[in-house]
Amino acid sequence: MKESHIGVDNRIYKELFLASPVASYICDSEGYIVGFNEAAVSLWGRRPQIGKEKWSGAIAVYYADGQPMPSEAMPMARAMCGHTDAGGQELIIGRPDGTRRIVLVFPKPMRTDSGKVIGAYSTLVDITEHKQYEEKQTILTEIVQSSDDAIISKNLDGIIMSWNHGAERIFGYSEAEIVGKSINTLIPPYLHEEEHTIISEIKGGRTVDHYQTIRITKAGKEIPISLTISPMRNKAGQIIGASKIARDISEKIRREQTIKFHAKKLETLHAIGKIITEKLDTPSLIQTVINSTTHLVAADVGLCFYRVSDEQGHSTLSTAVAAMGELNGDATHLQLEEGLIHTFFVGESSIKFDDVEAVPHIHALFEPCQPAGGAAIRHSLAIPIRSGDKLLIGAMFFGYAQTDVFNAADEDIIHSIASLVAVTLDNARLFEEVNVLNLRKNEFIALASHELKTPLTTTKGYLQILERSEIDQVGRRFLTKALKQLERINALIAELLDISKIEAGKLSFHFETFDMSEMILDVVETFHFSSQTHTVFVNNIHGNYVVEADRQRMEQVVINLITNAIKYSPDAHQVHVMLESSPDEVRVQVIDEGVGLTREQQEKVFTRFYQVEGTSKMTGLGLGLYLSKEIIERHGGRIGVNSHVGKGSTFYFAMPRIPPA
Repeated sequence: MKESHIGVDNRIYKELFLASPVASYICDSEGYIVGFNEAAVSLWGRRPQIGKEKWSGAIAVYYADGQPMPSEAMPMARAMCGHTDAGGQELIIGRPDGTRRIVLVFPKPMRTDSGKVIGAYSTLVDITEHKQYEEKQTILTEIVQSSDDAIISKNLDGIIMSWNHGAERIFGYSEAEIVGKSINTLIPPYLHEEEHTIISEIKGGRTVDHYQTIRITKAGKEIPISLTISPMRNKAGQIIGASKIARDISEKIRREQTIKFHAKKLETLHAIGKIITEKLDTPSLIQTVINSTTHLVAADVGLCFYRVSDEQGHSTLSTAVAAMGELNGDATHLQLEEGLIHTFFVGESSIKFDDVEAVPHIHALFEPCQPAGGAAIRHSLAIPIRSGDKLLIGAMFFGYAQTDVFNAADEDIIHSIASLVAVTLDNARLFEEVNVLNLRKNEFIALASHELKTPLTTTKGYLQILERSEIDQVGRRFLTKALKQLERINALIAELLDISKIEAGKLSFHFETFDMSEMILDVVETFHFSSQTHTVFVNNIHGNYVVEADRQRMEQVVINLITNAIKYSPDAHQVHVMLESSPDEVRVQVIDEGVGLTREQQEKVFTRFYQVEGTSKMTGLGLGLYLSKEIIERHGGRIGVNSHVGKGSTFYFAMPRIPPA
């Protein structure tokens, strides 16, 4: 009966051994494997041969550091030799597919009742996943702790659960001080509602990405941060809290503000440079420059003193004042003695006055310029304005209510602006000199034209009297040529006089309503008698060509265009005038079959005194087309040319029916 119970027990133990999920195997007294379960086969990746393989069913066994383990050092062999420290040893086993597993080994010797060792039994616990997870957690912990960003976890009640070194650096709290406290410790009271919104997003499984907000440090300082908050889930996938990455963006914001500030400065400097190159009105230009520069360098008051000369050549210092707000006094009559500027800037490129009250002359400058309702000007920086030949022609003074607000970058910018102002003042002086010379030239042309017209008129009268007398054929031929040359001289004088009037802004028009086609027919009729080489045809004469313009000036334009068409088509015999109309304008084209123009010549042909290359033998000053362009454009019209070399040219102009107001 007892033996049957033993047999049953053995079968039960065998079934438990074979069915166990824990890898197990048995070796005999010589170390040969005599039994193993399927869990061991799965772990080894192979099925060892019973009675032929010793100590382990794995194809290779390694120490925990990866070094090969000799057979005598294997835990099963050591256990059979009586070593009790073999249990729980960590090993690495190799598998046929090349993979490795990490196991804990628990060998036990098997003895008879008399204590004789007859074999050993061992269980293998696979801890590969656990070790990998442990290593992963170690790596993640190192990453979290080494991050410059604050990495914080909290539960759904907003209680802080973890805190890294980055968080300690940014917020000032140690891990021991803050873990277990509410996240509201870091949030300003006026933003507490923000946390409820964030928790709602997290509970909904949504990530809050790059959210910029404000948080409070341990010292009570508010700092701008960028938050990225993600839900934390347990193994069951349930949301149990949130992980938060907070980045201090104070420096980023400072850099952005600095970039914007310098960009604004460059933009202002560019605008000042543009104004300086475009404006010729010196007082207006200087006022604009001092306004912009005062704003650019954040000064409370800006002053600019600059030398100007009158028509007699006497120079005086003019003043421009700029302020960021209302002034207490009247700065419109502010003056600075010219000698003081030379006293200040002897050998100096700039001067800083840390206390303007200690310098009476500087204090006197800013006294009427004190900001209304603000602090008095205490600090000033002065920059000289020197001409191209280094002569001192002015200075700029910038006043501040606070000290130590000026920096080297601002000083460099003001020096650049002062150089631009100096160039402008030089250019303005030269421009004034040119204007004076131009005025005198125009006066001379007007006087010379008037003085020339008197004897020419008298001469023409004598020739016309002579023309009515009885003279021989040769004399009459020379008389006709003399009258023709006289008309040419008169036309040249008239052109010069018109140029003078245009430059002086005195070219006047007498507007009237007339039919452009009738005027053109009258002009063409004169060419039928005066031109012996060309016939002028007028096309499309019937239509509505009524305009409001100066008829005499329009005749001048048409005569100029037809005369040029005849002059520059010596080998042709025809010139065509074509009219076109639309509801808004009347267009006239003069078409010749002459030498034509290159593209470069077309761009220059309407400029003053321009004559086409290779036509030097042809008479004229090169003023006709320039005058025509001025006349047409001052009527609000447009004029142009289309031409091809060797195929002739088409000069055209278009006139609005009603001149612009």
